[in-house]
Amino acid sequence: MKQFVFLIDTGVEKSEHKIYASGMTDALNRMKEQINRLKKTNASNLKIKFKGVIYENAY
Repeated sequence: MKQFVFLIDTGVEKSEHKIYASGMTDALNRMKEQINRLKKTNASNLKIKFKGVIYENAY
């Protein structure tokens, strides 16, 4: 598994979300679910940026 790191700016605060996924498509689908939850609770514009990938057990 890999961790895909996304930065989310809600206009009020900036946060970093790490999503465990097997690939980029899986990570994006999970991020879309997270975005939908944030839009329901927060009416402001969301800015999302892909930061990178953290590989586990990579020495």
